[in-house]
Amino acid sequence: MSDYVLLSGVGPDKPGIARAISGAAFDAGCGIEDSRMAVLGGEFAILVLIGGESGAVQKFSVALPRLEAETGLLLSIRPTAGRTGFKVKEGVPYELTVVGMDRTGIVFRVTELLARFGVNIGNLETEAHNAPVTGTPMFRMRLEAEIPGDVPVRKLRGELADLCDEMNMDFSLDARS
Repeated sequence: MSDYVLLSGVGPDKPGIARAISGAAFDAGCGIEDSRMAVLGGEFAILVLIGGESGAVQKFSVALPRLEAETGLLLSIRPTAGRTGFKVKEGVPYELTVVGMDRTGIVFRVTELLARFGVNIGNLETEAHNAPVTGTPMFRMRLEAEIPGDVPVRKLRGELADLCDEMNMDFSLDARS
């Protein structure tokens, strides 16, 4: 049976961070089950689900101070289970993308609408950037979600369309295989 830990960290971006963390996991006899890494502003942020036999996970955990010194990240680790989190009964996987001029509240308003329909978000990414010619602040949100089978997708699309029209945004909602 495997044990799991969730490693999280943040700190100045520099080359070699992913290599150092994956190398420490490999050296301990662990595997990286899932991960998210991103540069946000000038900071590097990481979340990694690491799994292995109990002794291997303990060996990885002991290496944390060395990893902090090597990477410059402030790291924390906590025991967790494998992917057993909340799942909607008989849900259908979808991808939602929302794009338009940046403004405060986009993520809140979209996720609030999805929550009212009982949609479970598995992954959410956002990006703000300036449009190439005009320099207009633009925003893009992409998320992967599971929509319960009893939710009328046409009704959800309609409410998303109304919300995006109100915020002057475009959206796409597509089933994933």
